[in-house]
Amino acid sequence: MKTPIIFAVAALFAATTTHAADPIAGRSVYAEKCASCHGQELEGISAPPLGGMGFLARWPGKAADLLYREIAEKMPPTEAGKLPKKHYEDVFAYILAQNSYQVSGKVIAPAPPAPPPPPPKVPDVMPAPPTYYGAATEAGPVTADLAKGTSAGGWPMYNGDYRGHRYSPLKQITAANAGKLAPKCMFQTGEIGAFQVSPVLYRERLYITTARNTYALDAVSCKKIWTHQRSPEGPEGMTVNRGVAIYDGRVIRGTPDGHLIALDSATGKLLWDVWVTDTSKGSTLSAAPVAFDGKVFIGEGGADRGATGHIHAFDIASGKPLWTFHPVPTGNQPGAETWGKGGQQYGGGSSWSTIHVDPATRRLYVPIGNPGSSLEGSVRPGDNLYTNSIVVLDADTGKLDWYIQQVPHDVWDWDTAAAPVPYDIKGKSLLAIASKDGWLYLHDRATKKLIAKQEISSHLNTDVKPHAQGVRVCPGTLGGAEWFGPAIDAESNMLFIGTVDWCATLFAQTNHRTPFGGSLRLDPVDQAKGWLRAFDATTGAPKWVHKSATPVVAGVTPTAGGVVFTGNLDGEFLAFASKTGDVLYRFNIGGAIGGGVSTYEIGGKQYVAVAAGNASKTIWSTTGAATVVIFGLP
Repeated sequence: MKTPIIFAVAALFAATTTHAADPIAGRSVYAEKCASCHGQELEGISAPPLGGMGFLARWPGKAADLLYREIAEKMPPTEAGKLPKKHYEDVFAYILAQNSYQVSGKVIAPAPPAPPPPPPKVPDVMPAPPTYYGAATEAGPVTADLAKGTSAGGWPMYNGDYRGHRYSPLKQITAANAGKLAPKCMFQTGEIGAFQVSPVLYRERLYITTARNTYALDAVSCKKIWTHQRSPEGPEGMTVNRGVAIYDGRVIRGTPDGHLIALDSATGKLLWDVWVTDTSKGSTLSAAPVAFDGKVFIGEGGADRGATGHIHAFDIASGKPLWTFHPVPTGNQPGAETWGKGGQQYGGGSSWSTIHVDPATRRLYVPIGNPGSSLEGSVRPGDNLYTNSIVVLDADTGKLDWYIQQVPHDVWDWDTAAAPVPYDIKGKSLLAIASKDGWLYLHDRATKKLIAKQEISSHLNTDVKPHAQGVRVCPGTLGGAEWFGPAIDAESNMLFIGTVDWCATLFAQTNHRTPFGGSLRLDPVDQAKGWLRAFDATTGAPKWVHKSATPVVAGVTPTAGGVVFTGNLDGEFLAFASKTGDVLYRFNIGGAIGGGVSTYEIGGKQYVAVAAGNASKTIWSTTGAATVVIFGLP
């Protein structure tokens, strides 16, 4: 943080004030009224950054009163324009000082002699060679141990086990006693912003992440064991992180500035760091990685900003890049012909969530998002493989084995954002896929044939392409299944999925090309609803439905006790009877639940850890701070 500089902004305010704005006084007002959304360091949390490279690149040469009016007329959201005028002037001066800016005449300009620091030089080849700092201090589970997943009463990865079933065999908490659940402890990070992790359990510790920080917690008491704080080294993509992979004593996560890092699971010490992707081009690493047999796998996001996605494999011990798969093929790569001539120029092929693994076949099940530009597809005629698809890759080589595409030539931003669930039941090998297009697909993995297709959110104008005048479409760009996919209770032959019902009006671009391909207007947020649905896992037939007043984007967790856990954006942690859908328990945590619900056993007792506080002022209109609450029976 720079030391504040006192300077006058009288040239801007001469007509309305006689005093000089004071950035030191502005610092106090900022801390009280602004920091909870924009960050203590102006880094941006649930609201845009007011400092750093993104801010510095936007404002030089702009009229100063544009920024001042944005602050004075619209901030803070709950008291817009209601603070004393001097407070607004002082905050304005503070923001300029912190960015080494001044008002020259009526234009914002960098204050000489220190311009913003240049971004780090991007390597010619990405991913770059890793920087190695040391070995882990505690041994970790091997693949065979991790493959047991939740069957051993733990929660060792984002969706519970390699195949992402999110099912727990624990049955201490049952349909009969779930109503007696109560909070046992709580850990508050103090951070406001996206919080979409599944708490991962390893050696009686829970590991969670925020955009820049990683935490290790005692899984019974919520006591913090260590924190690793990361300062971005360059521009950041989307400041969302969905969690970690644990392997061989290493906690592995992506960062918003495009790095993959490994931390010591015992101490939080940095072990290696590899620069994966150039975030100045819009890409980001928001997904929770998955580790298998000495490798860690992660995909890139950012297609809506013009980035082209990739799927990568790295060596667990060193971070060395091993292979890369291209979801947007070019040149002579198979599938390139489905983009027309040069249709790949606007990117596409994000992988926003985690990847699932079939250890027996050594295959990866990878969700791939939409093509670019998102809402206008005239420059990319064809199916645009392998976007809006599930691709199945060889874990050792990264080569494509097979794929299933959900939405060919997508122009509605209907990503396949969540990982699919492969499972075996009644002699059949099946694959459940939930997409933002508002459908649950059930495929036979042996024949690749579609067995069933069931609606999971409302549909309207799904065959009408966006145009300049706008078309209202259901689901909108944030409908259907988001970053969590289906969960399965194979013992009861049931699939469960939480979804969003939210429409939007889509406008295709006209005079110029952009990575997003147009604009959108979401329906009022109070019209966004949610669903928890249960289906027959063999046939796809509907079993029961629960309608929620707010979207259900949280992970869904069925258990052998006949209970299904999830949460909604009202902040309610919910337990349902898996057979009937009856609500057995509800507890309002106070912050929107956008993360996973993890359950595990320690000392003969079953616990349930809930990630709540998914704050979003610009999209979901949710509040709260990133918090983990652990529940148990009396």
